[in-house]
Amino acid sequence: MDSSLGLALTAKSPPASLSVASYESGIALANNAKDSDGMQHSGVRLSARERTIVLLMGHGLSNKRIARQLSIAPETVKSHAKSIFWKLTVQTRAHAVYRASELGLI
Repeated sequence: MDSSLGLALTAKSPPASLSVASYESGIALANNAKDSDGMQHSGVRLSARERTIVLLMGHGLSNKRIARQLSIAPETVKSHAKSIFWKLTVQTRAHAVYRASELGLI
């Protein structure tokens, strides 16, 4: 993993006092702000949940851990991951995180 990517993800980590649900709400607000200007240069659109999942992937969480954090089933995380991979045209978690970051999606 590129060390500069790791630093960027660390800078975007939620504060310890912030719950995942609150952090996800913040991401949803940011998504609305990005989407409201009508500018989608990449043409790739991820839902708020997909953005949260790819962000948590970037922090090294497994599907099971992501599922526990978000109070959803591990199979749901897998389903979202497949959708993320398809939308970003990638095959690995690391590449998904890198691509989403590169496109300004997270």
